[in-house]
Amino acid sequence: MPLTGIKLVTFDVTNTLLKFRKAPWDYYANVAKKSGFNGNGISIKNKLLNNYSIMTKQYPNFGKDSISWQQWWSKIIEMTFQGELPTDANISMISNKLIDDYKTPICWKLADGSEDLIRLLSQSNISIGVISNFDPRLHEILLNLNINKYFEFILTSYEVGFCKPDKRIFEIAQAKCKHYNKPLECLHIGDDISKDYEGAKKAGWHALLVTNKLNSIKPQVLSNSFSNLKDLCSSIENKKLNLSC
Repeated sequence: MPLTGIKLVTFDVTNTLLKFRKAPWDYYANVAKKSGFNGNGISIKNKLLNNYSIMTKQYPNFGKDSISWQQWWSKIIEMTFQGELPTDANISMISNKLIDDYKTPICWKLADGSEDLIRLLSQSNISIGVISNFDPRLHEILLNLNINKYFEFILTSYEVGFCKPDKRIFEIAQAKCKHYNKPLECLHIGDDISKDYEGAKKAGWHALLVTNKLNSIKPQVLSNSFSNLKDLCSSIENKKLNLSC
C-alpha cells in the first residue's frame, strides 16, 4: 500500500484535480464578443475577480442561504460586463451560455497526473472522495470528464452548507467513507493553504498541498507540498512520501 494507514483520500477540484482550459476572463471575453463586446480578457480580469470577491462576501457559499447559485453567477457576469456591452446586448443569454459551458470539457480539463494518482489509490483499496467549495454543477462536470466513477462521494459546499476550511465539511466526508476510519486515517489534497491544508489539519487529518508556488510556501508546509499531482503520484509509487503530522 503506497499510503500506509490511510483509508480515505479526498481531493479539492479547482486547480487540483481539474484545471481551466483557458483563464476564465479570457473565456468570458470570447463568449461576450458575439454580443458586441470589444475588449479582451485582460480588460475584464480585475472586474471579474473583484465581483467574485464582492459576491462571496455579500452572498457566501454561492448564495446558499439567500439567492440561487444561478442568480449568484448571473450577477457576477452582469456586473463584470456592465458598461462594456451595446445597449441591445442580451446579458441573460451570455450568462446562460457561460453557466452551461462551465459544466463541460469546453472549459475544464484533467490536471496532469490526476487519473494516474486516482487509479493508484483505487488499486490500493483506498476510498476516494471530493471536497470542494463549489456549486451543484460539480457532479455534472466530473461526469462529463468521466472521472465521477472513481469517487465514493462528491461533497460540494453548496449542498453541505459549509465551506472549507470549516472542519464540519471534513467530518461529513469522514462519516461517508465506507471504511471505518479515524481522522489520522484521512488525507486531503488541495491547492489552497488555508482552505485545504490548514482546514484538513484542523479537522485532525493529514494534508498535502499541490501548488506551483513552492517558493512562497512556509518551511513547515514545504515537506508536504508538491508542484503537481504527477510529482505526488511518483513520490507515492516510489515510496518516498512520508506524511507528517
